[in-house]
Amino acid sequence: MANYFEKFAQEGNAYLNQLAAELGHPQEKGQAYILLRAVLHTLRDRIAISESLHVLSQLPMFLKAVFTEHWQYRDQPLQFDTLEELKEAVKQEQARHGEQQFNWSQSTENLIAMVLTSLGTHYLTEGQLQHIATQMPKEVQPLFPVAPESHRG
Repeated sequence: MANYFEKFAQEGNAYLNQLAAELGHPQEKGQAYILLRAVLHTLRDRIAISESLHVLSQLPMFLKAVFTEHWQYRDQPLQFDTLEELKEAVKQEQARHGEQQFNWSQSTENLIAMVLTSLGTHYLTEGQLQHIATQMPKEVQPLFPVAPESHRG
């Protein structure tokens, strides 16, 4: 059993290294992890629970753990109606985990889009990303790495 956990840890570290590099900050794995967790938790809390289960089915074990950490069932997903509210929700998640402000040159909006692109490149199918995007406010949908005509709603 310990070998499995070592494998999950290796996979997780490899992905964090890759994500940090994709974000342009290969030496800042800790911040990349906080951002990844903040984006995952914000999306998880915004989409329907059935959609969250579909997302979970596509994630590797180490990201399943991140995705479900501190997850509380809600009858209705949290609501936000604007891009600004999404960005604020991600920032609040980051702050909850010890990150007040990234000193990176990218905007929060670009960082969210980069995390979504990375997840789509490595783990989530375009169809899954489309399903998530359709549950988002219209002005948030362009952050998802799917063709604009794929967005509905």
